Amino acid sequence: MSVATERMDAEDLREVDWRIIDVLRNGRNNAPNIAEELDYSRQYIRERLSQLKQADIIVSIGSGIYELVPEEIPDREQP
Repeated sequence: MSVATERMDAEDLREVDWRIIDVLRNGRNNAPNIAEELDYSRQYIRERLSQLKQADIIVSIGSGIYELVPEEIPDREQP
């Protein structure tokens, strides 16, 4: 059974999503480290990672480690 991918555009991403993307630009990481670095709860970061994963912006490489899929990051609109 396949699951439809929910495409996220730049306007769909929250500020925390962009901050997670910025952290992952520096290399692979996991939810506890990202939560500590960004000063959010682990649960909230896991929820956002799940959303980013469903949108194919990040992938889980196993053992709770995530990395970016650079070509899937939407262009960020600047005001």
